[in-house]
Amino acid sequence: MDLSQNLETEFIWGDVVLELDMSFDNILRFHDLLEDDHLLEEHKLFWGLEALIYNYHKIKHLSPHEQYEIFEYIMIEFLGQDLNKKQAQEEQQGGSTEKQSIKQKEFDFKIDAERIYASFLMDYNIDLFEQQGKLDWRKFLALLGGLSEKTPFMQVVNIRMMEVPKKDDHKNSFEKHKRKIIELKKKYAIEQEEKNADDVFDQLITAFGGRGEDNG
Repeated sequence: MDLSQNLETEFIWGDVVLELDMSFDNILRFHDLLEDDHLLEEHKLFWGLEALIYNYHKIKHLSPHEQYEIFEYIMIEFLGQDLNKKQAQEEQQGGSTEKQSIKQKEFDFKIDAERIYASFLMDYNIDLFEQQGKLDWRKFLALLGGLSEKTPFMQVVNIRMMEVPKKDDHKNSFEKHKRKIIELKKKYAIEQEEKNADDVFDQLITAFGGRGEDNG
């Protein structure tokens, strides 16, 4: 986010000005659509673009590959997801431990929805239901990242990321503290296995030739 620039919600593609719906609730619905295992990849592409672009009818006639190029541009320029670059970096890393390591998921927008709502109200006096269709996704993310440690959301995130203490000289105290942390981590764990957004975008890249060998 560049504070010296306006948050753009439109761009020119060819001779058409495309207008985006960047409201946070729309982007959350967009991610839900991409993570729906019941939908074909081409449906995710077309319906995803239709959800993101107010005047999607102006590009509806374009080929799937051309529409994918628009999709990829929006991901990079507006949502900060450059999957081609990410995939290339992972290929360069090869079998490194960095690639193989699994990063713990810190939060989930669905599981933590109530905590996020309460935290925005607590820290910023912002009612997210009243901000639907208004608050830009990029502003929402900045505010989410700036929540104080005292908020319900950040308290739970900190518990999830908390390390279980290693054994020390005070055995009884250590065991009690360890059990407490493990109980809290279990209580607030994100248990269901959900697709990572990057995994979904990787599938779209494969489906529409975003980075195939034939395309260079």
